[in-house]
Amino acid sequence: MEFRAFATKLIAPACPIRHLTLTIVILSALLSVSALAVDINQHGLTGSWYDPSAAGQGVEIEVYQDAIAPGVGYLQGSWATFAVGWEIGQRWYTFGGAVQTGQSGGTFTLFENVGGGKFNAPPATKSTPIGTVVLSFLDCSTASMKYQDVLWDRYWGPSSRTMPLVRVTPNVTCSDDGASRPNIDFSYSGHWFDPAVPGQGLFIELNPIAEMIFVVWYTYSTDGAWTDAEEEVQRWYTGLGKLVPGLSAFGMTLYETTGGVIGGSPDPAFTVKTQTVGTATATFFGCETAQLNFNFTAGSNAGASGTVNLSRVGPAPPGCGS
Repeated sequence: MEFRAFATKLIAPACPIRHLTLTIVILSALLSVSALAVDINQHGLTGSWYDPSAAGQGVEIEVYQDAIAPGVGYLQGSWATFAVGWEIGQRWYTFGGAVQTGQSGGTFTLFENVGGGKFNAPPATKSTPIGTVVLSFLDCSTASMKYQDVLWDRYWGPSSRTMPLVRVTPNVTCSDDGASRPNIDFSYSGHWFDPAVPGQGLFIELNPIAEMIFVVWYTYSTDGAWTDAEEEVQRWYTGLGKLVPGLSAFGMTLYETTGGVIGGSPDPAFTVKTQTVGTATATFFGCETAQLNFNFTAGSNAGASGTVNLSRVGPAPPGCGS
């Protein structure tokens, strides 16, 4: 099973699954794994995670509990970050694979999407394997992610490093034994995409404890221009808004974060900068369909406006919407 970069909808249990990717922090500025610390096969681990030493970038995780078979789920990760120091610009990656009840982590192939992507429009991009990710959860709010033998921009490396991860927002439904507690609002959290525009998409978290909606949008530049480094057309944005329980539509401010380097750096040349670039409204019609209306007034996609018709990438968690 493969599920890489927002390329098609995940349908379990028997399908060639392909394509998806995430996390950023503007808020604060398989089956081979260790002994059980927290059961990985639960939707409660879904959420936004980041390395406290690398502000302005992070990882989005969604777990489709028992999506493949009883006791066997699927984890999808997306990673919003930056280029290595001698390159420039934003980068985003995806990873995913089977996870098993009784384990606390897994090993996944890391993918990069290249091939002339364009903001909210065809063509679909191609996902290319560039390394491996080993993800381990210590408890419901702390984890570690090791990337190994990675070829950045498909050329630079191999590179390996272990990143500590903590949640951006409070844990809502996760429990150490895997018995996630249902929550109506949080059940909408996860990866979404427009089936008509594969190869890009969003991670959305509705967190009732923090009373906020947090969005990471993985996409491309408006012109999709080819450059010497195909990855330079990649763009990611974040959205932040107020969550009001019981409502189905949520307004948010859109942000663009630039200037950083993967893993963070104390060098002033890689100071992270975040600016307001527009507004958006996310409207949920149910557990499987939603819509994003957006208007960019600044930043690299200034002037872009429109609508994204969203479908959930994978199955909704048990109890969603009830």
